[in-house]
Amino acid sequence: MTTELAFTPSIYAQVIERGIQHSQHESDLYLPVNTETMALIKDYRFRSNVTTFRSNIDGKLWYDVPFAYLPFWEAKK
Repeated sequence: MTTELAFTPSIYAQVIERGIQHSQHESDLYLPVNTETMALIKDYRFRSNVTTFRSNIDGKLWYDVPFAYLPFWEAKK
């Protein structure tokens, strides 16, 4: 019996692929809260680690996705 594991791209790769606005601090990925990102977070494997914050810059609500900004980790290699 052959079992294939389904490949799910990282949340960062999905953000880039979809052209979603994003920001970051260190390894944390920041995403604006909207319908598109709500759907993305809903299906995110580690969604229980995701929090929200209100930006001091624009006053809008953003997601903080810890450890999800892949370029940070690539630079660490």
